[in-house]
Amino acid sequence: MTIENQLEKLIYGRENRANVLLLCYASTAGSINKMKELECSLKFSLERNIVTEKECYEALLQIYLFAGFPAAIESLSVLNSVANDKTYKNSQVHYTIDLFRYRGEELCKRVYTTAYYKMRKKLHGISPELDEWMIIEGYGKTLSRSGLSSKTRELITASSLAALGWENQLFSHIRGAISVGSNHEECFELLEVLTLLCSIDVINRTKIIIENVVHSKL
Repeated sequence: MTIENQLEKLIYGRENRANVLLLCYASTAGSINKMKELECSLKFSLERNIVTEKECYEALLQIYLFAGFPAAIESLSVLNSVANDKTYKNSQVHYTIDLFRYRGEELCKRVYTTAYYKMRKKLHGISPELDEWMIIEGYGKTLSRSGLSSKTRELITASSLAALGWENQLFSHIRGAISVGSNHEECFELLEVLTLLCSIDVINRTKIIIENVVHSKL
């Protein structure tokens, strides 16, 4: 089965969620260095007008937080090679630390809800720098950008983390996705994205984590 056929099957009957599923697929492919799959998914999505170039840009830009700069650079290079308009790059925001700190704290509280202060205290104990960078760089500068909803960004993050094997962070971001509006069905649909890109072990372990989140008290 071709990649295009796989993607058609993935979104069949899910027109209202096709956009998010394809962005999760592209971001996950980029995170684990599957550039052929990424290129095919971008062409598939853009040619059918299911996603915009801006949405692709935002989805791939944010993976530097979880997969590193190399993954983001290579992934955005692929987008640059297939995009036509390229006005999506006219979205740079002036670097304002106080604004990013404010936005970061607000979004992080929405994502972590009752676990926010406990998580901040724990991370500060591990590394004060990472605690600050998570808020300013992660939530404030990157995940608070316009172009994608918080729910979509959390699902993208969860899919990438699952593929990369960061299970503790995956638990937190599945929980976060639900906290900002995702339903259980949308979380479990990530398994179908991962099925096209990852090993059966990754899929099974991710399924267990999603089930644990769904059955826990948020």
